[in-house]
Amino acid sequence: MFVVDTVILAAAALRRDARHEDASHIISAIASGKAGKCFFTDYTLGETLTLIRFHTRGGLEASNRMYELLLFSKNLQMVRLSDGELKIAGEIFRKYPRLSFVDSATVALMLERRIKDMLSFDNGFDTVPTIKRHERLSGVVI
Repeated sequence: MFVVDTVILAAAALRRDARHEDASHIISAIASGKAGKCFFTDYTLGETLTLIRFHTRGGLEASNRMYELLLFSKNLQMVRLSDGELKIAGEIFRKYPRLSFVDSATVALMLERRIKDMLSFDNGFDTVPTIKRHERLSGVVI
């Protein structure tokens, strides 16, 4: 079980991104069920689609494809933060200067739901001692 960060999703959608191939392998593993059940927050949804839509290499079609993937995938589920998780996100945001608010929301979800593993290329998450960040899925054959 993993939480998936914006940078993985965006890199998979942006074909010229330096990490596109790595991100595409991760998304393929998730889509095929080989990565188990994966989650992302409603905040990640907004950040991902906006980033892809307005990136010079993204655009309307790329953001719409990602929208379809995120909302209709069997193995990648969006989770809305509860009011309590949102309050914890604010506390995390104030404590960890390398995390954006969206990142803080992701960490809050992970802490509250006892999820330790995340898929991300963002090493800012490494400042949170309870999280194990993965840049690839070891042992998963696609």
